[in-house]
Order: sequence, then structure tokens, then C-alpha cells
Amino acid sequence: MELEELRRKCKRFFWCETISDCQDLLDIYIDFLFQAVDIHHDEDVNDYAEADAKILIQMMMTKALHIKNVLDGVSYVSTTGKSLNNIIDSTILASLIRNVYETTGMFNLIYRVTKDKYERQIIYFLWVHAGLSYRQRFDSVLTTEENKEKAEREKKQMDNILIGIENNPIFQKLDEKNQGKIRTKLKERDYLIRFQDDQVEFLSWRELVKTMNIREDKLDHIYGYFSLYSHPSNVSVFQYANMFTKGEESYIKLAIFNMRVAFFMFSIFIADYIKLFPNALKTYESMGIVEQIVINFHNSQARGHEFDINDSWKATG
Repeated sequence: MELEELRRKCKRFFWCETISDCQDLLDIYIDFLFQAVDIHHDEDVNDYAEADAKILIQMMMTKALHIKNVLDGVSYVSTTGKSLNNIIDSTILASLIRNVYETTGMFNLIYRVTKDKYERQIIYFLWVHAGLSYRQRFDSVLTTEENKEKAEREKKQMDNILIGIENNPIFQKLDEKNQGKIRTKLKERDYLIRFQDDQVEFLSWRELVKTMNIREDKLDHIYGYFSLYSHPSNVSVFQYANMFTKGEESYIKLAIFNMRVAFFMFSIFIADYIKLFPNALKTYESMGIVEQIVINFHNSQARGHEFDINDSWKATG
């Protein structure tokens, strides 16, 4: 491919100025995610944490497919013959992309930020414990013996997780205060922590942009932005009204903005997944050069070239 032709094809996906651009770029992500699942799912893993990571990429693929459906828009014709023109509901889109942000941030926190298997084990155990603990709240409404037995098994699993954390070498090296922080997270059904110089640092969903190494304050407030749309806040109501003001419709611009954030998240996830499972790089590099360049572009735009998936970007000169 001629250099100028390569640059022209890539540029369209770098900036995505139309819904059509967004749809076509999303198809590139979906294609890689599908291939990674299809080719690598049955490869050996070292532990339950890596087995769950293999499921997470499947989840990211289906999230991308649902986003693709939202980008197609919705329309309606009533029984009276009156109709709703095709629109994209950017509030629904924002809710889906917030979930992609959370999944990407969680994956990064467990599988890339951790410096060794012991740090990973603690945060992974906290993540598993949080989910099981939330499920235990429903034990009072369980009716079948099968579900009651499952709840009992999960209680034992939670007890074993606590033992696993207490026996972890990193936990044992922590002072009483920092051990207490981990116990607090167990009680709070939370896992958003990281280890910094033998200290346990609490995190929030908003702060995961920092743990993902997203630079230059690009997305510092993006989680709050998506949350405004995801919850029925008063702000979400008047913003929804403004999106469809006749003659001043902004829903297309909002959808494109939301998708640009989604592309950051999908690219970061893919880069971190390949870092965890290097065999997936072969599948990535089996894609066309344009596809490799544009996926990595959004990753490097967010985090810098030190997080590049490969050197495909150098082909643009």
C-alpha cells in the first residue's frame, strides 16, 4: 500500500468525524475481539484469575456488539401512523460505555498494575469476594434447595478467600494499619486498591484513569460525565431534552464524543490483554496494517508510546 493511501485510510479512524466512521472502526475492534476469543480461549492458563480474564474478553466483545446496535439508532411507528424518526440515544450509549470503562479499569488494575503474582492474587481475591458477598444478600429469598446449597458453597469460598489473603506474603508483610485497609475493603465489598511502597492505597472508579496511565488529564472527569447519563439525575433529563431540540440536535455529536472515549477503553483493554497473554499478539499481527495501526493509535493517544501493542504505527512514516 502506498504511504499516502495508508495515511488516508488511517486518518479516518484516528478522528472518527461521523457515525459511519465510528461504526466501521467498532467493527475492527469486534473482529479482533472475536478472533482472540476464537483462537486463544482454550489455551492453557496458570490459575483462576487468568481463566476469568479469558471470560472478560468475551464480555468485552458482546459489549462492543451491543454498542454497535445502539449506533444503528431506533425508530418507531405507532398504531396511529405517527412515527419517531431514527435517533441515537446518547444516554444509553453513555451507560454502556461507562460499563466498558469499568471493565477496562478493573482488568488493568488486576492484571497490569500489579507488580507480581502476590499483588494480583490479593486484588483478584478482593474482586471475587466482593461479587460473592453481594450475592449473599439474596440468601433470605432463596427458595430451592439447589440455590441454598450454592449459597453455602459460596460462603465457604469466601472463607477460603480470607484465608488465602491472610496467608499471602504481601499481606503478612503489611503493618496492622494497612492490613486493616484490606479488611475494610472485604467488609465494604470493594476491591479498588493498589500497592504503593508497602502501603495500601484506596481508589475510586474516577481515579482508575490514573492507574491506567491515561495522560495529560485527558479523561479525569469522564467517569462522572458518564454517571450523569447512567443515573436518572436532573442533569441527565435536561441534557436529554437538549439533544433533540428541533434545529439544534446534538445527539450525533454526543454519540461521536462518547465513541471516541469507548475507543480509548477498547484499545487499552486490548493492549493489556495482549500483555497478559502474549500469544494473542500473533492474532493481532495477522490483521491488516490499517487495523493494527488504528487500534494501537487510540491506546498510545491515551497512554503514550511506552504502552504500544507493537510498532505498526511506524509504517505511517
